[in-house]
Amino acid sequence: MELRSSVEYRQRYYQQDKWFVDKCLAKVPPAFARVIRRKHNDIVFKTEGSDTRAAAAGNILVREYRDHIESVAGKFNLAANDEEIRNQAKKVADAIISQLKYPPLTNDSKVLLSRALEFAKQYDVALSDLPETGKAGVTEETLLRRLTDEYYWRRVIRRSTARRLETEAIRLGLINIQAGAYASDESVYRFRAQRKRNKTLLQNLQATNEAGDTFSLQDLADTSVSNPAIRRSELMTRIAGQERIARDLGHVGVFITATCPSRFHAFKRLGKKKAVPNSNFDVSTPLILTPLDGQAYLSRVYARVRAALHRRGIHAYGFRIAEPHHDGCPHWHLLLFVEAEQVKTMLELFRGYFTQEDQQELINPVSGKIKWQRRIKFIQIDWKRGSAAGYIAKYISKNIDGKQTNGESIGVTHDGFEAITAAERVQAWASIWGIRQFQPIGVAPVTLWRELRRVARQEESFDSDVLERASAAADQGDWAEYVRVLGGTGLKLCDLPLGLVRDTNLLNKYGEASTSKITGVVDRIDGDFVRSRIHEWTVEFSPACERSEPWTRVNNCTVGQIGGTPSLRELDVFAFKENQIFIPRFEQSGVSRGAAQAIRLDG
Repeated sequence: MELRSSVEYRQRYYQQDKWFVDKCLAKVPPAFARVIRRKHNDIVFKTEGSDTRAAAAGNILVREYRDHIESVAGKFNLAANDEEIRNQAKKVADAIISQLKYPPLTNDSKVLLSRALEFAKQYDVALSDLPETGKAGVTEETLLRRLTDEYYWRRVIRRSTARRLETEAIRLGLINIQAGAYASDESVYRFRAQRKRNKTLLQNLQATNEAGDTFSLQDLADTSVSNPAIRRSELMTRIAGQERIARDLGHVGVFITATCPSRFHAFKRLGKKKAVPNSNFDVSTPLILTPLDGQAYLSRVYARVRAALHRRGIHAYGFRIAEPHHDGCPHWHLLLFVEAEQVKTMLELFRGYFTQEDQQELINPVSGKIKWQRRIKFIQIDWKRGSAAGYIAKYISKNIDGKQTNGESIGVTHDGFEAITAAERVQAWASIWGIRQFQPIGVAPVTLWRELRRVARQEESFDSDVLERASAAADQGDWAEYVRVLGGTGLKLCDLPLGLVRDTNLLNKYGEASTSKITGVVDRIDGDFVRSRIHEWTVEFSPACERSEPWTRVNNCTVGQIGGTPSLRELDVFAFKENQIFIPRFEQSGVSRGAAQAIRLDG
């Protein structure tokens, strides 16, 4: 009788145990499952010694990964698609309502809120994550309405699932220059699918104003800053305007790059396409450091720098860009303008604060000197060689869409990726972790600028000279003049001569005050008011799609089952007048909040 080889035995064990491996990985995201299967196969076929022990060791590995991912996921299914997330959100909302009906029965809103929060803790929701009571009409009753609303839970579960999934992708080594830069492939696929759903919904919705003008929401979105080309152009206009102000004042421009200590980096990069695990990054703890922790670190240190600058009377202004390293850890690029005699002090403060932690990793083992360039770098801009706007343009583009003003790709990034592909992964990274990519520093607000551009299109004369000049500057795209009219750089919002006026009579769907609707611009000194949003819009599905009752930006929405819209479930303690409820259609239809906020329907 011919004896079988070890390979044949192990292949037989592999086939016998395949059902067990499939069962263990049933609720594991596909990208994770592929990595775990690869490690399982390496153990089964490459481990020396007994065939039986090799097969057992492979199964133990799979079981340990399954148990770990289940413990990390908690009540979340990391492999769930969006439809499953929506179903889970409904179940959670229904479960909380059931909890509130258990004995002892009460109408005390504080007791009911305490019960609801106790149940919500298992889904990462605590009182600190909710709006603060006593402000903007927030009460215990309105918080209860949030916690019993399935659309609120959709946002919570989507966000928590995405972040837990990405955290485990970091732990498994799926985010680096070799496996997938900036964000995991799994999260990029989900981000792409969400954007596709958003676009489809916006194409199927149409907005109509009182004059009978009708547009699809996608067409309106394409004319706003949700359009990457418009967003990129606006950012470049603002940066170029700040540079012009700096040149006129004789200020110096400095480009600063700041990054996190080594403990925030999961991988070290070796060459263009190779990365190795970083020994300073601890993957053994349940809570590893994520890009959100890295962003919090950079914000915390910069807050200390800003306070130190303020104490010394240094008022820097400019722009900040947050972008990821290849392993997802964030770093900042700051373009700051400051008086020439204050540059040295400012840079010393930046260097001192950003190299304060974990200094041992910055020490050169040979010379014993601190190599602070590993943590923070400075480049003083030479006006003779080029503009600051030109220097930062590539950073703006590769964090939006990777394109030039003519629509063509900017080429290959320093990480070796085609810029358009890299930009999509960066956008997914920012969306998952909720990181603000672009932040102005010490200059006038852009929202006021956008409203003044609306005002300028009305072709009216204004009694206010400041309003006239500011709207003219905004209409001409002259950011520098706009800032000068408002009083220059370094002013607080409350000190600006112009301000926004918002409709304070609106209530959101939970009964809280909503200040999202801007109505116009006011001269705070003379009191002159100009309405910037002259139309009221009604949004409904286009005739070719499912019919549904219209909704508007004004407070006239009603509750109930009309045309396929889900009705609100209310307990007695939640009762309040129907005509006070404002139900955004994007919550009803599954479009992400980010996409809905990008749409500007008025005027």
